Amino acid sequence: MKAVTLRKLLLLPLMAALLFGPVGLMPADRASAAGTTYYVDAAAGSDTNGGTSTDSPWKSLAKVNSVVFDPGDRILLKAGSVWNDTYLDLKGSGVEGSPIVVDRYGTGPKPLINFGNTAVGGEGFGVRLRNVSYWEINNLEITSGQYATDMRRSGILVVGEGAGAGAFKHIYIKGNDIHDVFGTDRRTGGINFHARGGNTDPESTWDDVLIEDNTVINVADTGIQVMTDAFANTSWAHKFDAFTHLIIRGNYVEKIHRDGILVRASVSPLIEYNTTNKIGVSCDVNTSVVNYLDNISFVAAQWAYYTTGAVFQHNEAFNTRVLQGDGQAWDFDIKVSDSIYQYNFSHHNEGGALLVMDSTNNNIFRYNISQNDYDAFGTFHLRPGGGNLYVYNNVIYRDNGITTPLTKSSTSGMAYYSNNIFYNAAGGTYTNSSFIKYNHNLFYGANSNVPNDPGKVVADPQFQSGGGASGIDTASAYKLAEGSPAINSGAVVGGNGSIDFFGNPLYSGAPDIGVYEAPGTGGPPAALFEDNFEDGAADGWATVGGSWSVGTEESLAFAQNGLYGEAIAYTGEASWTDYTLEADVKVKKLGGNGGILFRYQDANNFYMFRLNDTGSTADLYKKTGGSLQMLASVPVTVNPNQVYRLKATVQGASITGSVDGTDLISWTGSGAELAAGKIGMRVHSGMASFDNVRVTE
Repeated sequence: MKAVTLRKLLLLPLMAALLFGPVGLMPADRASAAGTTYYVDAAAGSDTNGGTSTDSPWKSLAKVNSVVFDPGDRILLKAGSVWNDTYLDLKGSGVEGSPIVVDRYGTGPKPLINFGNTAVGGEGFGVRLRNVSYWEINNLEITSGQYATDMRRSGILVVGEGAGAGAFKHIYIKGNDIHDVFGTDRRTGGINFHARGGNTDPESTWDDVLIEDNTVINVADTGIQVMTDAFANTSWAHKFDAFTHLIIRGNYVEKIHRDGILVRASVSPLIEYNTTNKIGVSCDVNTSVVNYLDNISFVAAQWAYYTTGAVFQHNEAFNTRVLQGDGQAWDFDIKVSDSIYQYNFSHHNEGGALLVMDSTNNNIFRYNISQNDYDAFGTFHLRPGGGNLYVYNNVIYRDNGITTPLTKSSTSGMAYYSNNIFYNAAGGTYTNSSFIKYNHNLFYGANSNVPNDPGKVVADPQFQSGGGASGIDTASAYKLAEGSPAINSGAVVGGNGSIDFFGNPLYSGAPDIGVYEAPGTGGPPAALFEDNFEDGAADGWATVGGSWSVGTEESLAFAQNGLYGEAIAYTGEASWTDYTLEADVKVKKLGGNGGILFRYQDANNFYMFRLNDTGSTADLYKKTGGSLQMLASVPVTVNPNQVYRLKATVQGASITGSVDGTDLISWTGSGAELAAGKIGMRVHSGMASFDNVRVTE
């Protein structure tokens, strides 16, 4: 609901009182002017003051609650002030460019709101934003303490409900310290956003939410969460997109009864630089007083649910507990897709590093460090019913006696393990399955020969400091020493995020295994040609047949979307002879195909290395005089809508073809035909996309 409409609703009771006389309680006072700064001092203030200067501040939070604030207003609480058995229940909305701000003034401790056992409608809170937009809540300390009363309590509650529910914008919560708040169920805790109501109620959503640099300590139930009742209401529409432009950054969350940081119903949220510690029935509480906390069975530290495009990065999670299950640092939970965990550090989590639930797909776990997680359910716990999972360039370090599986598979989607270092000093096991594909991982210690990885390295990775970091600030222990067997031993991964755990660019020479890309002596070979289509165009490419265009997939890519006949796109120089062509290729149709062309002379004369979903093969072809001839074919897993890195190297009459860094085909001909030519892409009777095309000598 827009601010002007909400303002009209709030004025209705006042209009009725003026026209017809008093009816019940008088409405809240109006703020005197837009852009006004109000001061509140618990010790020296008075509610009879004007409140607009430090010499005449208000005293009580009740006075603040009586005012409907206007865009640009600021409510400043005196540093060192303490308010007991009261709360902020804020009214009014800002507008774009003019939010309403709550902050502190003066020097000293953050102003403290101890809301005690107070409640509004049976619910306690330190600060509530109900059905409002454009608010910023900064630099407060909030607590309630322990009470035997069984009710919902939250440090900061942002709620959309009732007749005033709607589409809200710009709620920023920054620099607050919330502690010792104990609620009765999972809708309570530290910082809570909640779209609340039943099937017949209007539905709430939020856009532009920032939760930054807060501490949440000793709280029940959840540390930080966003939630919608759309999961229970069949008529509500926003199960996947109740929250947009959501950032949760730089928060410290500790001693939490249930989950640490939980993101639901969000589109492309960013969760970064957060720390969680002691998650899961970990509150310091007198159970003879607070005896109503939920019986918790499953928790995880930082995770998402019914969410697409989430990025969790630069976070640290440790000391998460196993109760009846789970207990992992990270979790791709139900209905999470196209999401990423990257550059994170987990350690001493009882359940393990990562949980993957059912109804997930196309998620990525890359450039993370798992240091001595306890792996009650294995390092990676993949539940049945999940889709494809891509696990690459991580370090899994175990010298703590753990013997549970370091790799697992689902029984539905594929798990792709590439370029990971498994440092397995104690005896952890590995899983081989038709639902797992290993590619160029390094295995050290127990059971190193077990994984079915034709490109594996079995050796000490030679970390610079021997490994064994103590947290994210000491992650440099996992950089590779000069001469490490992991350097230049990995497979190329397309769409890899462009940097390693430490911010180094990818790649420096051939890819390295693990979280560290060691600086190369000369860098990768200079490119004769490269195109990633990020300019939204395919300049310089010519096409023969098909329906070619640049569109958004994982990133901008050159796609062929026609269903029938031969479709070719080509570019480059006719004089090119010996070179290597690489490209990311995605077959987009069940039973379809997609390939790269080299020494392309025209549509009737070229070499082709392609993936074919019909029969799941990688094929090398030659077409001369319009006649297509298969030269070699090998079995390989081909899944529609998965990106593969295809590479073809042609030197004289010899051709080598590889997929995701693994050489699959080597063929040598007479050299009498097709001695030079351009490069290209080809699809026949199907759809495919191509990206990150690179040609080197």
